Amino acid sequence: MTDSLFPKLCRYCGDPFSSGLSNVLCRSCFELHPHYKEPVCDHCGFSLPDRGFEDVPRKRCFDCGDGEFELDHVKSYGSYEGSLRIAHHAFKFEGLEFFKKEIVLKMLKTIPDEFWTGVDCLCPVPMSSDREREKGYNPSYLLAEEISKRKSIPLKKLLYKARVTKPQVSLSKKDRLENPRGSYGFMANQGKDGSGPRKVLLVDDVFTTGATLEECARVLKEKGICWVGALVFGRTPHH
Repeated sequence: MTDSLFPKLCRYCGDPFSSGLSNVLCRSCFELHPHYKEPVCDHCGFSLPDRGFEDVPRKRCFDCGDGEFELDHVKSYGSYEGSLRIAHHAFKFEGLEFFKKEIVLKMLKTIPDEFWTGVDCLCPVPMSSDREREKGYNPSYLLAEEISKRKSIPLKKLLYKARVTKPQVSLSKKDRLENPRGSYGFMANQGKDGSGPRKVLLVDDVFTTGATLEECARVLKEKGICWVGALVFGRTPHH
């Protein structure tokens, strides 16, 4: 009765629906958002042209080019636009943290088994304590927590936010690249016997310039971690 009087309207297609993500997206629009397919850029996860990178040791998109990066490998689910962007916005900014299950299930469908080989732990990208208290949760931590549960990989808070930075979404590309530098610190002790994690997978919600993930990877590698990858939900589109 309620749905007929006050129907849920999908924010993407505009149609009424009964099955979907809360009152935000119909199931069809959420499920049909295209995901990145191999081959993909190993630094940001962006899809590359078919057969254009055969036998190339380092696959890179135009944006990432031949740069030297701290991140060893990145997997992104899909382009940060359309229904993916709407679902993420509701999850991150509208308090719908229970979307984490739907988002993670979608992400995991596209990750090959070999990507997880040897991963010692998952590390969510941290927020400042003030911002986390204000929001009530850290979206990256919720995603990492859900992935940890489904893949049986330990979750470890190896990093903390050492200083408050401006929100990346409000900055130009140049300022986004500079903003995260020096803003993360290392929390865990590796241990004198070298028993700490050696292969760490960062978890974040969106990859834009990659500056935040690069800074996190730099801090981890300075502390002796050999390999740092990342898993994200959305990659902002190339223009």
